[in-house]
Formats: sequence, structure tokens, C-alpha cells
Amino acid sequence: MALTDSAVIIPGTGFMYLAPAETVQPASLTAPAAPWVNLGHTSREDGLTITRDGGDSETLGTWQNSALRERRDPTTFAITAFLHQVDNTVLELYFGPGDIATAGEFGVQDASATTERALFVRIVDGANQVALYVPRVSIGADDDVEVDVENFLAFPVRATVLQVTGSNLMTFFAAGLGTP
Repeated sequence: MALTDSAVIIPGTGFMYLAPAETVQPASLTAPAAPWVNLGHTSREDGLTITRDGGDSETLGTWQNSALRERRDPTTFAITAFLHQVDNTVLELYFGPGDIATAGEFGVQDASATTERALFVRIVDGANQVALYVPRVSIGADDDVEVDVENFLAFPVRATVLQVTGSNLMTFFAAGLGTP
């Protein structure tokens, strides 16, 4: 493998976008247009976390071959972010769909509900960037909301990656990826 300086990314700036579940990736990776909607301010300090759960392996053998096969448990990926804006979108992602019938109010109805969307993340490092597209995620609260007088109010949400039959689980976009 060659050393490629532009393939090393410091995630200095990032943007998160949502669209209805199974929306195709944006035509413009640098300026996603409708139906993609910018999620707004997210935490710089806590960043964005991609987690992997499962995928544990077990070696199966016979009397004749002690390491005949490897079996792996299914793997689940999730993306966690801390959302700073207090608006209908963020509250819906954290609490589930709410009552927004009255101006100036968001009524929490079922705090265990999740919301399905397509997710697009753009990470920028000067002229270099990488993007992540996930056609379907289930988004809900991930942790407690802490009110800290020295920091922005943040709603931690977790977007669990769901499979769409016949589609990639996730797709990364950057110069140098894929077939040259």
C-alpha cells in the first residue's frame, strides 16, 4: 500500500444530513439538496462515533481438524452524535414523534419510539473530505441529557444502521476509494 497523505483526515468540520429512509445518496456530496436536510449544530467535543457490536468469532473443529471453520456472530453498526439545536427535528430524534400542533411546543408522547431515516455525513479536512451514506437508520435517544451551565445543551442520539435488501449497509465516499 502506498503512502497517501490526502487519505489521512483530521475531522475538523462535519455536517450531518437526514432524508426519508432509503433515499439515494445526494447527487452533490458537498451540497446535498432536498430531500436532504442539514441536522444543524452537533458537538465538536464529543464528535461522531461509529460503533461496532457483535461479530465475535468462534472456531469450530472436528476430531480430524481442530480449526475446520470459523463462525462469526452478526455485526451491528451504529453512529452516535450529540445534537445541540432545540428544534422539532432534534426532539423527535431523541424522544420520538411528538405533538407539534401548537406553535412553540413539542409534546413528548412516547419516549421509547425511534425514527427511521437515511443518513449522510460529510467530514471536511481543508481540501480533503470523506462522506458516509447510510440508506436506513433507526434513530433514538442514546444517553441522558445533561444540563451543564458551561457547555451547550446536547441530546445524545444513536442511529443504528439497518440493512436494506440489495443495498450496501453503508457507503464511504472519498478520492482514492473504489476502482481507480
